[in-house]
Amino acid sequence: MSKKETKRAEILEKLAIHFLETGLGDTGLRRLAEVADTSDRMLLYYFANKEEILAAVLIELGAGFSEKLDSVFGTTPLHPARAVDLIWGMLKDDAYAQQLRLWLDLASRASRGDPFFAPIVDQMAEGWISWLEGMIDVPTSDKRALAVLIMGALDGQLILFPTDLSKGDAAMTQFSKMLKTL
Repeated sequence: MSKKETKRAEILEKLAIHFLETGLGDTGLRRLAEVADTSDRMLLYYFANKEEILAAVLIELGAGFSEKLDSVFGTTPLHPARAVDLIWGMLKDDAYAQQLRLWLDLASRASRGDPFFAPIVDQMAEGWISWLEGMIDVPTSDKRALAVLIMGALDGQLILFPTDLSKGDAAMTQFSKMLKTL
């Protein structure tokens, strides 16, 4: 890895930590440079513009979350009810609270038609749906629709109960029971 690539990776790591801790409220170039312990001019040496910086950080965070999913689930497809139970348990784990808050922040911005964040949210959601399609043990013709349904149910709980996911336990238990009939 070249010196420039190493420095770029260090910047992305610092900004990723910052976004997880504080969200996307202040994404001005000067603030990003401050967080990265560099100048705004140097940021633009490593990245073409602010949009590239934000996209790179969010892609980095998404890849890290995908790695965590893979470590929890492995590669063997699961019954959909088992997948829901595992994902729900993971979402309720405090270790993932920062990622969930950032996801809600991104989704909120996309829902308001933000031209920058909307395609990123679409890309991230599609990635998770595709991942889930590969993780559920159902006929191929049912994978896509069921993966979208599961992700919708999980995201719905995040939106309804963002500060206390345990309020969604009964609904997710019922959803899992329904999936067991498949």
